[in-house]
Amino acid sequence: MTRARGVSLGAAMLLTACATTPERRAEAEAAQAAELAEALDGYSPGAPQDCMPIDRTNGPQIIGGGVVLYRESGRRTWLARTEDECPWLRRDGILVTERFGNQMCRTDRFRLIDRGSSIPSGHCRFGSFTPYDKN
Repeated sequence: MTRARGVSLGAAMLLTACATTPERRAEAEAAQAAELAEALDGYSPGAPQDCMPIDRTNGPQIIGGGVVLYRESGRRTWLARTEDECPWLRRDGILVTERFGNQMCRTDRFRLIDRGSSIPSGHCRFGSFTPYDKN
């Protein structure tokens, strides 16, 4: 194979991969929306809060798309949003929080570690925490 043909083939493969990216992104967003809807089915949202109690919660359940769920009890679930975009937030990641005391608050930082690796991501920050109570 000539070098020019190899470069053309590589460019064509790259263009093909880029062409499917919006479709894959749309599929991932639809899957995240469905998972979030299922997790919050039968719950009603309260007013967003700046902090949430962390000592009574289970989780996190990473949804992706800037959303993490924490279960406080059978009656309450907290939806935590990221302050800004957090490209490392994926369902299969291990979320490591930096917290002080028994609450997690807006702008508290966290990182993600890929399973099978010990290399942490960059920092992300929590935004608001919305309580969802069982109907």
